[in-house]
Amino acid sequence: MPVLDCALPLRPVLWSVILASLLASNTAISNGGQDPALLVPLDRGALRQELDASQGRVVLVNLWATWCTPCLREIPDLLALEAELPAGDFRLLAISMDDPYSVDWVTEFKARHFPALASYINAEPDMDALVSTIDPVWNETLPTSYILNRDGEVVRKIQGKKPIEVFREQLIAAGL
Repeated sequence: MPVLDCALPLRPVLWSVILASLLASNTAISNGGQDPALLVPLDRGALRQELDASQGRVVLVNLWATWCTPCLREIPDLLALEAELPAGDFRLLAISMDDPYSVDWVTEFKARHFPALASYINAEPDMDALVSTIDPVWNETLPTSYILNRDGEVVRKIQGKKPIEVFREQLIAAGL
């Protein structure tokens, strides 16, 4: 009987873990298919799957965090780009680099400030572990954006908040 008493309060937590695992392992969640209200945990393997599934499109991977003021100033420009560019040719893949254990708080923050932003959250205990999938020498500067061409190759790294025109120019240069 004590085992059942202990297990009952854990049930909602268990379902949360199962749901997060299923969402993180889902391949090819496109911006159009991901509910912006969700903040999906993303590890190295899932990031690689997302990038592979996005081949054929120009991809802008944006690393941001709730505590990064330049990041927060940049997100509206990235959302404007996402709205103006055809989904079949372009993908914004936003990844929160906040602590992996702060999913609830970051989800609340995003809902309040950027409800249209479809974003993932780093699920790796070390930020470098996730980013090394794209950039093995990342210097932990935020915001950092990577532009990948239609073949999935990183063709540009942009660090710090830049004007929307810089992103447009680099996306065009990448084949958009």
